Amino acid sequence: MDNILLKIPKKSEYMSTIRLTTSALANLNGFNIDEIEDIKVIISEICTFFIKSIIDNTEDLEIKYQVHRDKIIVSISDLNDGQISEKINLNDDMSIMIIESLSDNYNYDLNNKTISFEKIKL
Repeated sequence: MDNILLKIPKKSEYMSTIRLTTSALANLNGFNIDEIEDIKVIISEICTFFIKSIIDNTEDLEIKYQVHRDKIIVSISDLNDGQISEKINLNDDMSIMIIESLSDNYNYDLNNKTISFEKIKL
């Protein structure tokens, strides 16, 4: 298993860097193109969720990758102060529905501002 840590500014202009890094790691691990596209959509949705949920952008997003032989586990944390707005209902949020449908397993811990997902290689 390989562990990779990426700390990147919480700005939408870095989304392509996040997606490219994620797809490169999945490709190196032998995921097929459809699986890689799913992973890129999932990570984009999570990062977008944090960008719109916590307005403070002074601190980075932290993305932890655990690359296993048969799967990849990704955990994204918003390092900014503040809470996720209570106006956001995760069950109704489109981002969460997309994450749920494309990942093999996901978990969100809104108190610690962390969402993680797992994608298993076919």
